[in-house]
Amino acid sequence: MSRIIKTVSLDKESDEIASKMGNFSKWVRNELKKHAYTISFTHTTPEMLEKQGICNPSHSPRCAICYPYGKPYASDIKHFNQGLITKERLQDLAKIRYEGIIEKPKPIIIEDERLDPPMRPVKERKYIRRALKYIWSFI
Repeated sequence: MSRIIKTVSLDKESDEIASKMGNFSKWVRNELKKHAYTISFTHTTPEMLEKQGICNPSHSPRCAICYPYGKPYASDIKHFNQGLITKERLQDLAKIRYEGIIEKPKPIIIEDERLDPPMRPVKERKYIRRALKYIWSFI
């Protein structure tokens, strides 16, 4: 096997992790091979592509043409299937997810009667805790 040298940019934390690994290059090769099984460079659902102009976001392997940045969140896929967001917005949300933003983007607030109203937060009942503490003191 001939060797091809590639350069990888790491931040300080990633460099510390990589330096503790025994064979970082082998790990990168294995991860690239695993990743190759999860994506397809051809459209995976041509029927849906003809109807909606985009492949099924839940399909595995993921279509790398329609979703080059990765798979969208399940909640975003649900909104797309309900017709609440467009295919362009779905792709934008997937791009936001994979551009280094680790936490989930804020949910889309939609004024719709079909959706249940949000639940009120449960108030902490201090008197119950105090009563249990008082009863426990006798035991």
